[in-house]
Amino acid sequence: MKYLKIITPVVFLLMMNCAAQNKTKEFDKIAYEAQTRGSMVQLTIEGNNLSYKTYQKEGTKEVTKGQLEELKAIINELNLEEISNLKAPSEKRITDGALHAEFTIKIADKEYKSITFDAGNPPKELKKLEDFLYKLSGVK
Repeated sequence: MKYLKIITPVVFLLMMNCAAQNKTKEFDKIAYEAQTRGSMVQLTIEGNNLSYKTYQKEGTKEVTKGQLEELKAIINELNLEEISNLKAPSEKRITDGALHAEFTIKIADKEYKSITFDAGNPPKELKKLEDFLYKLSGVK
């Protein structure tokens, strides 16, 4: 009985600590930039606003609460510490066969920058994020 009084609070504290580590990452800013000679796409989400810019058009759109939740879920699937070490699946950007693309994700005071990859063919870990941003913006 004596041990139960000691073990119960310890187990409770351990469970609370594990739950605290599984918090969702609240991003401050997500920026996607893809460019090459004669072509450019910039997509930025800050707060509930998405701004987009290409050589043909630019503007802003409001992001709904549901879309932000979906975006947070996508961000939480990523290991942000490792996105700069991912391997690009193709190298067409080297010969201007594709736009040079990269993500920058800002959470609190920390900024995570991805490797440079071919727009439209990111590392598989970033594919869902790229597709979602293009879908939100309506730019292609």
